[in-house]
Amino acid sequence: MLVTEGERFVAFFDILGFGSWVESEGSKKVFTYVRGFLNLMVRSSLPGSTVHQDMSVDIQKSDIGYINFSDSIVFYSRNDSYHCLKAMLTVCGEFMNIVICGPSRMLRGAIAHGEFYADPKANAYVGKALIDAYKLEEDQDWLGLSLHDSVEVVKYFQQALNEHNGYIVRSLVPLRSNSNKKPYCINWANKKYLNASFDAMSSIETCYNRGLVSLQGNSKELDKLKLRIEYTKDFLVYYNPELEVKEN
Repeated sequence: MLVTEGERFVAFFDILGFGSWVESEGSKKVFTYVRGFLNLMVRSSLPGSTVHQDMSVDIQKSDIGYINFSDSIVFYSRNDSYHCLKAMLTVCGEFMNIVICGPSRMLRGAIAHGEFYADPKANAYVGKALIDAYKLEEDQDWLGLSLHDSVEVVKYFQQALNEHNGYIVRSLVPLRSNSNKKPYCINWANKKYLNASFDAMSSIETCYNRGLVSLQGNSKELDKLKLRIEYTKDFLVYYNPELEVKEN
């Protein structure tokens, strides 16, 4: 989707543990996954998309575009209308849920608002909103989908809060760079707003067990993994009390 003027919403996602995954399973196997399943999950998250039994996806024309390269995925909106904000919130929540609860891969993301320009034919993507989303994604210590301050100040953000009660919530833990900042984030396991038919807690447990194998012998990274999973479980249960807590 070509966008050359105005402000918009941009989301940046990162698959965590990608390097360890490549080392443990090999480049070819991971490439097959990225080329097939990851692309499928990106496309199936778009508004109005239909997934067929042969795993092909029909995409409807929408106000959300996307880019995916290696372990990074970007969604961006055509403009910064309220319609586009709501579409972005849904697409990102669906994508977060599908990746974590489908193949059980650890994913973290963030949404920002601001300047962003895209020319898919030239493979050119530039904008402060992308940088802000990227930095916020890295600033989280859990499998979260946070909203940048730039989203909070758009004129209809309060309307979004009112209409998405229980879906737009506060993080339970602060950002790494600011111990006083608990950003708004998306409750990606909320079945009221998403087609969330998977077992989120079981999927988180699978993510954890995979991490234990791939990070074996790396005590520093294992400590990070354990904390990340604990924070994520706490978040899921706090905002979705019907989920069952499973001990490691």
